[in-house]
Amino acid sequence: MNRDHTIEKRELRHAQQERGGKIVVMAAFLLIFMLGMVAFGVDVGYMALTKGELQTSTDAAALAGAGELVNGTAAAQAAAMTYLAANKAGGHTLNETNAAFEFGNWNSSTRVFTVTNETPNAIHLTTSIMQQPLFFGRVLGRNTFNTGADVVATYQPREIGLVLDYSGSMAYDSTFRNISLIGQAAVETNLQQIYTQLGSPTYGTLTYTPVAYGNGSTSNSTIKANFGLTSVPYPYPGGSWDEYIDFVQSDNYVNSAGYRYKYGYLTWVNYLTTSRYGNSNTPALKNCSEQPVTALKDAVDVFLEFLNYNSTDDRVSLSIYTYSDGTAILEQALTHDYSVIASKCRSRQAGHYIPYTNISAGMTKGRVDLQNNARIGAARMLVVMTDGVVNRPTGNTTTDKQLCRNEAQLCANAKIPVVTICVGALADTALMQELADISGGVAFVVPGGQPIASVQAQLEAVFVQVASDRPLQIVQ
Repeated sequence: MNRDHTIEKRELRHAQQERGGKIVVMAAFLLIFMLGMVAFGVDVGYMALTKGELQTSTDAAALAGAGELVNGTAAAQAAAMTYLAANKAGGHTLNETNAAFEFGNWNSSTRVFTVTNETPNAIHLTTSIMQQPLFFGRVLGRNTFNTGADVVATYQPREIGLVLDYSGSMAYDSTFRNISLIGQAAVETNLQQIYTQLGSPTYGTLTYTPVAYGNGSTSNSTIKANFGLTSVPYPYPGGSWDEYIDFVQSDNYVNSAGYRYKYGYLTWVNYLTTSRYGNSNTPALKNCSEQPVTALKDAVDVFLEFLNYNSTDDRVSLSIYTYSDGTAILEQALTHDYSVIASKCRSRQAGHYIPYTNISAGMTKGRVDLQNNARIGAARMLVVMTDGVVNRPTGNTTTDKQLCRNEAQLCANAKIPVVTICVGALADTALMQELADISGGVAFVVPGGQPIASVQAQLEAVFVQVASDRPLQIVQ
């Protein structure tokens, strides 16, 4: 029994030794396999990291390029390369050898990019890194890898609601009222321009340079007879020769300019722009250079030309305040036809309907049109311009200002930023800044007391800035 037991123990020990050897061999094999998997995981992770870095850099570069497309494809490519070089991928600083550019138009409806250099609105950027070394891949017979990124970026189409001030004060720079701000010579030069644009009409024996006659006790009939106006019909629907005579005799600004009791086309045109500026009174003024409303019209033309030239796919609406019912009017719903907007802006005059300033009503018209008719996926914004102080719908300044703030909050709730533009010394810049802040927009100020040419140039610069500051997006 003892001998048999000894043999069994020896056989058991041998079997254990044999099993231990197999485990060592298996462990060594598993260790090699595990090390291979770790190496594989490291390299795969590195490849994913490099591709992610390249994609991030490519996205940033394409967006930067899209933002510069309005300045041409060369500027767009330069901007894209600046961003591409600033963001390393796989430890490499990228350059022209890593990038390929195409410029063209992105159709948001069909989601198709078409290559063209004819006013492109999108950039297609393809990037690549070739022969990037692996850490452990050579163990498996692969030393390097290639990776790339591809993106199409464009500027997002916008729905822009223009809300413009056509109150009576938009003719103040064409009246003696604003002599203290822009100087008498500037006002009189503009009045002569308006007279010429009216066709340089002649009535009786009036001359352009006013002629003194009579005094406060001289009757209107005597004055009309002296200037041959007794049987001359007054040329426009609103006003009369008698009212003109009364105006010259009693208006304080006429007196300050040195023209009391002086009759001629200079004081007559000043009477038109001061007292009979509305379309129902003197419709011919819509074709004249009343200021600052004409500077506004010119700035809108520049804005629309910018959009048209750069094929932005933006749509524009036009609301003006204040309408004949005391609120505002949507003159044109959102449209791609910029010529319609330009034509309607040009055919309206200061105080076109009534002279008051109902900013909140104008904002409401523009906002509602954006909410009801804007395209899905398009950015929305209101551009609100004024040269004065809100005085409607209630006539109580505190209440009317609060209505504007309420409207700005409704815009904010609808994610419609409000861009405000103040023109002239009389504009309520504080309120306009509030409206921009509430809605997440921006406020611009064109100061008063400047020559009208300076006002026009600054207005045009503001509108161009608004036109060029477009939201960018990656679309593919």
